[in-house]
Amino acid sequence: MDPALNYDDELEAAKDAVKYLGGPKKVGELLFPEKQPDAAARYLLDALNPARAERLSPGQLLLLMRKCCEIGFHGLTAYLLHEAGYAPPMPLDPVTEATKLTRELERTVGHASLLVARLERLKEGRA
Repeated sequence: MDPALNYDDELEAAKDAVKYLGGPKKVGELLFPEKQPDAAARYLLDALNPARAERLSPGQLLLLMRKCCEIGFHGLTAYLLHEAGYAPPMPLDPVTEATKLTRELERTVGHASLLVARLERLKEGRA
């Protein structure tokens, strides 16, 4: 069964994500490093309570989704994508992504080297 269909709302999906990541205390510290651990856990639980006004910021939600991806839990991401009308998530292969980034970095460094050489020629009056 599609994990996105197992949740009634985004808060329920986020609660499941918190459970998979080790609970409110562990995740609270991750999302709210400026707070004491117990206060961070309470604030997180409030943010996941539909009766409370507190909510996670988009950046915190994204961090939660990234951490879930690292451990192989995709329920929250699947739910959000499903509700927005998108296909289920397809996690990136870290090796493939690293290879792409390495190639891009090599191209960028090569281009930067060419620019530095041109700049040096201009400074020496050999444009």
